[in-house]
Amino acid sequence: MSYNLLNFPDPNPLGKVDTLAGILAWHPVDLLIAEEIHTAVGAQLVLDEALNTNGVDRFSMAAFVPQQSAPWATIKLAQTIYYDHNKLGLRDQALLYTDVRDINVYTLYLRDNGIFQGDTTFLSVYALHLKASNSQQDIDDRADMAQILSDHLSTLPAGRHVIIGGDFNIYTGTEQAFTTLLAPSGNIQITDPLDLDGSNWSGSGFAEIHTQSTRVNTLFGDGAGGGLDDRFDMLLVSDELANGGALQMVPGSYRPLGNSGTCWNENITNCSSFQTPYSILRKLYYMSDHLPITMKLATSAVLGVAPQAPAMAAPISITQVGRGLRILHCPDRAVLTLLDMSGRTVRQRVLGPALTATMFPLPEDLHGAYVARLVSASRAVALPIVLE
Repeated sequence: MSYNLLNFPDPNPLGKVDTLAGILAWHPVDLLIAEEIHTAVGAQLVLDEALNTNGVDRFSMAAFVPQQSAPWATIKLAQTIYYDHNKLGLRDQALLYTDVRDINVYTLYLRDNGIFQGDTTFLSVYALHLKASNSQQDIDDRADMAQILSDHLSTLPAGRHVIIGGDFNIYTGTEQAFTTLLAPSGNIQITDPLDLDGSNWSGSGFAEIHTQSTRVNTLFGDGAGGGLDDRFDMLLVSDELANGGALQMVPGSYRPLGNSGTCWNENITNCSSFQTPYSILRKLYYMSDHLPITMKLATSAVLGVAPQAPAMAAPISITQVGRGLRILHCPDRAVLTLLDMSGRTVRQRVLGPALTATMFPLPEDLHGAYVARLVSASRAVALPIVLE
């Protein structure tokens, strides 16, 4: 599932995380790509109160990284993913920087017996939120972001399974951002599961694929109105996923949740409740101005195999050395954050995996007491420090 959570955790309306929990209880997921998350607190809220609830404990979250691109932006929105750690593992994560917002890159792998022989199936997931609106500058910005993603696709090995999910804000299948993503990139060929490249999908003839807006009028002054008439949210896949590789998309499983095609230009609550109960349509209406996109994946692999950890794995550690931080035993990509005593982020950096010691120098203009926090996909550690 890919879902734009609309300024999460903005409390309007109250109880949004409970609304999300109700949607995910009705339509369970194994992988959730989430957009429009403002804070680490909001990201954690999704994990703790919408996914790992009522006895469920199968979900993990990638390290949440606040928006790094366009540091001058007054509104900063980020993406992250949540995954069933019994079925999937997170090998690493990275950011692609653009002039608008980050594009997040995650490398997942299937937890099957192959992990012991080094031949498991890998899945590259790109989480994005392209530039909104329809001026020529907005169109150009989307095209630039798509090109940055395409350039990264060209670095992937042949046969890699890929999902690109998020809020694309693309209006037609002829827009340059869309054609760029569907052009060959090195060994990778991306495809639209609905095969709508070259199409103008805004009309009533495409009503059942529209994802925005769930509302004719804005709600509490947030999000967009106008009713369901745009296909902004998508899941694009590599040929390996579309055409039956080791991991494959189930044909006919791709759909916007709740949209039966019977409420074009109307509220999602006006859609037929034959496929989706009215109680869920109401939750979709209040949760966001976007609908989630869902699809099913299939594999012949037997999942649920826990990876074998080294018997003497050393714990991750941070120590202060003068005006620097020494980081030891960091097996995963991690986010290093320097916080002042009020909890404000002063510096932040994404670090690559390193089992040997890594030094991180601190700026000379910082003085006083701080907390250094290192968060990876599997662990977290914090250290109080004082800079003279």
